[in-house]
Amino acid sequence: MIGLWIKGAVKQRWQHQLLGAAGIAAATALVGTIGVFGIASGDTMTARALSAVPLDWQVALAAGADAPDMLAKLAAAAPLRAARVVGYADAASLSATSGGTIQTTGSGQILGLPADYAVTFPGQMRSLLGSATGVLLAQQTASNLHVTIGDAITLTPAGAAPFDVKVDGIVDLLNADALFQTIGPQKGPGATAPPDNVALLPMDVWNAHFLDSTRLPGGGARLQIHAALNHANLPAAPDAAFVEVSGKARNLEVRAAGEAAVGDNLAARLGAVRQDAIFARILLLFLGLPGVVLGLLLTIAIARSDATRQRREQALLGLRGASALQVALLALADGGLVALAGTLGGMALAALLATSVLHIFLAAPAVLAWLAFSGIGGFLMALACIVLPTLLDLRASSVASRRSWLATTSMPLWRQVYADFGLIALAALIFWHSASTGYQVVLAPEGVATAAVDYTAFLAPLLFWTGCGLLILRLSDAALRNGRSVLKVLLAPLSARLADTAAASLSRQHRRIARGTALVALAFAFAAATAIFNTTYNLQQLVDARLTNGADVAITGTAAFPAGEALERILAVPDVAAAELMQHRFAYVGKDLQDLYGIDPATIGKATDIVDAYFGTGGASATLARLAATPDGVLVSQETVNDFQLSLGDLINLRLQGTNGPPKTVPFHFIGIVNEFPTAPHDSFLVANAAYIAAQTGSAGAEVVLVRAKTNPPALAAGIRDMLGANTVLRTSDISQAAHLIGSSLTAVDLGRLGAIELAFALVFIAMAMGLPLWLGQNERARIDAIFLSLGATRNDVRAFLWGEALVMLGIGLVAGALVGLGAAWMLVRLLGGVFDPAPDALSYPWMYIALVLAGAAGSMVLAVLGQAALSKEAAARQLRAGR
Repeated sequence: MIGLWIKGAVKQRWQHQLLGAAGIAAATALVGTIGVFGIASGDTMTARALSAVPLDWQVALAAGADAPDMLAKLAAAAPLRAARVVGYADAASLSATSGGTIQTTGSGQILGLPADYAVTFPGQMRSLLGSATGVLLAQQTASNLHVTIGDAITLTPAGAAPFDVKVDGIVDLLNADALFQTIGPQKGPGATAPPDNVALLPMDVWNAHFLDSTRLPGGGARLQIHAALNHANLPAAPDAAFVEVSGKARNLEVRAAGEAAVGDNLAARLGAVRQDAIFARILLLFLGLPGVVLGLLLTIAIARSDATRQRREQALLGLRGASALQVALLALADGGLVALAGTLGGMALAALLATSVLHIFLAAPAVLAWLAFSGIGGFLMALACIVLPTLLDLRASSVASRRSWLATTSMPLWRQVYADFGLIALAALIFWHSASTGYQVVLAPEGVATAAVDYTAFLAPLLFWTGCGLLILRLSDAALRNGRSVLKVLLAPLSARLADTAAASLSRQHRRIARGTALVALAFAFAAATAIFNTTYNLQQLVDARLTNGADVAITGTAAFPAGEALERILAVPDVAAAELMQHRFAYVGKDLQDLYGIDPATIGKATDIVDAYFGTGGASATLARLAATPDGVLVSQETVNDFQLSLGDLINLRLQGTNGPPKTVPFHFIGIVNEFPTAPHDSFLVANAAYIAAQTGSAGAEVVLVRAKTNPPALAAGIRDMLGANTVLRTSDISQAAHLIGSSLTAVDLGRLGAIELAFALVFIAMAMGLPLWLGQNERARIDAIFLSLGATRNDVRAFLWGEALVMLGIGLVAGALVGLGAAWMLVRLLGGVFDPAPDALSYPWMYIALVLAGAAGSMVLAVLGQAALSKEAAARQLRAGR
């Protein structure tokens, strides 16, 4: 019986079944593709994090601990790629004689490094001048002492006799924060800053002066083992990799039994990445969830469009003796066939998109598991959407009640309890609470290897979208039901003499047309929200990368070799749109050494993005204009303002290093707060006028050149490197490298291809939402059309009815959907404002895509109208004889 029923259903109703399967396939494919992309993004973020950590572990040995024995324990605790013993010693001062004067620094650090250290850990230092081995000085230390290659300096260890060494090279310590971190319990309340003055000695030289001190507690010298782990067998997921690396570090500490503490740089990076991976999952989930819901709503609309016929068939089965259980089994078989076809098609489509568009390897267990999960979940949800209404109908199990099965005219429960207003109010409440308290996506309790996610805030856009859809349904239904006179006026240009009749027809079919209008509005809202957010997100990626790198391309030098000297040659390179100089000096604020950036406020914006979010006391234009009008003005970071309790207008005396002699005290006036600035650190820094800094210090050199590219930043960077030559000390970087360095931030997740897939699905949903109500209303419309044709109406008269219905759905749906989509995108961007660095100043609008969406909606409407407006008088007669 079931086989015969399915065979007949496929033969007679294959169009409805195919459309229903298409809706299910779209929803399944969307959630499958999004999930696969989320998994792959997490894996990519893990790989980037592993490659960006130059030094995985720093194992600090206790006084008297045996280094060879600890190396053996380290090898037993974790798979190693390399491990080297490094010495640290406290220096009371460093001094040198230059130009007949003695330059003396404050306290610092003296490191002992193996000869192959720079090769073994390539991200730790960069050679600027001279040799990469031997006695080396950090670039800032060499600048403070006014020394260069071949000069002699005196190192004065804390509590020990001074000794002299000759400088073989000058280096830039790229990872100074981690290199000089405090390992184990800290002495103070917070993290310690890296030392201002650093000398690096060959390990044998260092041992000759400090090895005995390492055996004494408080001897002023200590040993560390710097280790690079073998990453080959680490899990690809960042949370799993974090747990494994952290566990191995704790295992080493257990083996060391108090003789060592681990500075786990790798786990620290993975800990940040696992949170960012959760950011990405949440983002992808709440971007795609409305599309999944929309696909299910379209499936329900397709299934319920044939509800009257199904009820008649089920009533007939009941009259012929079929039990409620048999009817239910037939409904399950019919719905199960559609659900199975849709989910299989959706899984296949997701796999195809993942491999061909996203270039994701499907053989990974996590990817296959997600595809299976999305398929099973899609099947169950689709089956429920198709079959559940039928099963509810079967509760009226008597023959008499089955004979009375008609379309219900009672008010739906959601309208009675005003669920639409309630959902919108709840969305506003959640959004207000999250925005006012400063939303934190991830809540990771200290010491817990897993992270909890605050999903509630992201419910606000989803609840807003859902509530607005119900509100549109309510309002459009009321407008169609009670607005017959208005409809008559609007339809007069199309229907002429039949305008009143057409208005009456639309008003009578108010529920079906209102449902179609709500579907169009929700589909366009999904498309608009996705497109606006993706466009804003992608543009913010560029802003974030430019902030990190400084500009599309940045050329960085030193005080001894400023990049500004190459400005004319840089401007001559093809594809340079603009280039601006920027000083990068250092200034003492009290005892705190901070980065100082000297700029020309009138022209800096030509070479890089200077946005409003960078400043805390006004927008970018107003702040830069104020700086330009105040020669001795300085913009100060918020942290410095808090630390030194500054107020606008205060006189600040900064100590700047001049061309000769000790640092010079230079007065500045505090005129504004700067939160972010190109290439600046996140904590404490200063921005001032380059001309004033040059006049006060006697040095006009610019250490940095910021370049805006016309087209391709990586290609431009390659051209500048070729122009500068292989032996230059200048370093050239572009925003593609910056995007890799910020790989553990949310804005480093590349949504380009996934966004294109989502937008393609949105376009399909709009076409389905616009065309399906017109196609699926054919049964309800057929008898009226047949009567009109039999009474002498022309096809154009009948077509006018259909045009009126289509234009009502399109007009109301697109306007309402645009407003809802704009609101949802704004809410999502505001919620993620703390994740973006900096937050967007405004939303960005993809006008080309919006035009494509409008064209797609209009095209699907035209096809649906023209496809159904060809009913002949003979077909009308068959409709009447069939009694439909």
